[in-house]
Amino acid sequence: MRIRAALTAAMMALGLMSAVPAPADAAMGIKGDPKVAFIYIAPVGDLGWTWAHDQSRKAVEKELGVQTAYTESIPEVTERVSQVIDRYVGRGFNIIVGTAFGYSDAFKEAAARHPEVVFMNAAGYTSAPNLASYYGKSYESLYLAGMAAGYATKSNKLGFVAAYPLGLVLWNANAFALGARSVNPAAEVAVSFTNTWYDPVREEAAAKALIEQGADVIGQHQDTPGPQIAAERAGVKSIGYNADMSSSAPNAHIMAATWNWGAFVVPQIKKAIAGTFEGGNYFEGLETGLVDISAFTGTALTDDQKAKILETKAAIAEGRLDIWKGPIKDQTGKVVVADGATLDTAQLFGMDFLVEGTSGTLPK
Repeated sequence: MRIRAALTAAMMALGLMSAVPAPADAAMGIKGDPKVAFIYIAPVGDLGWTWAHDQSRKAVEKELGVQTAYTESIPEVTERVSQVIDRYVGRGFNIIVGTAFGYSDAFKEAAARHPEVVFMNAAGYTSAPNLASYYGKSYESLYLAGMAAGYATKSNKLGFVAAYPLGLVLWNANAFALGARSVNPAAEVAVSFTNTWYDPVREEAAAKALIEQGADVIGQHQDTPGPQIAAERAGVKSIGYNADMSSSAPNAHIMAATWNWGAFVVPQIKKAIAGTFEGGNYFEGLETGLVDISAFTGTALTDDQKAKILETKAAIAEGRLDIWKGPIKDQTGKVVVADGATLDTAQLFGMDFLVEGTSGTLPK
């Protein structure tokens, strides 16, 4: 995705995303037996973002007994995505699931062309009566991951490999730092941007550079285990993202901030079958299981530390802890969230700062 296009789309999303589902005026559903197609931005074998989405496809087959299909490695080019959508609709597929921010326009246009088809797109920002865009409060699981990193570090230097400087990436880097410093105020987080969602080589190289600068725990918002592999090779610790990445870094991996896309997709397909599907924009967190954390691995954390992380998870899920409650300062010392205030959804998607305790340069 071109970074300028991504930033433009993010700003458009500010007026569309809400903290609760924003249903369309009327419910709708499919006609005939459900046939579900998934369109992936990267290979299923990325062991990250796309792999996690493919688990939701498998959940649809297992839990609903529904026929599915998928096409992988489709770039965020509207014309290309539209071609794939129209091909599936021509083959009788009546539920189409996308998995990329940059698919948003293509899905909006397809929803208008095919009003009898139900569309869903993860990380999108467009909506229609037959189109639901959905994303999750990944910062909740990254805060917990940051706690693990803060406990595990020996050098008090953490690294975070980030994709683009978008709000939905910055909130993860910031939540990671806030979580780490909540249990270890001396922790510092160096944030490195790769300007790519999927590039295993670049992601691994970014992590390696952070390790060379002294980071002994590596976190990430990237689509592949590249940063985990770098940590494994360097003999330091790591925090995965999207899915449990312990198979790629058996000695380094402490835990992962994970996605369970099936928690959204399966219920929505049930609604499409029942005729109660409502398009709109959906934003869910730990309370629904859309975002979560993996099991802990290795010996980097004590039992008490693991228990504290799980207690914090429950507090966030139950609404007893708001990780964005101020005061929060940015890396220059400026107060960006006043004492007692918090951030609403629009402010989260429009986030344009890194918090106190981080290093890293944002574009002007």
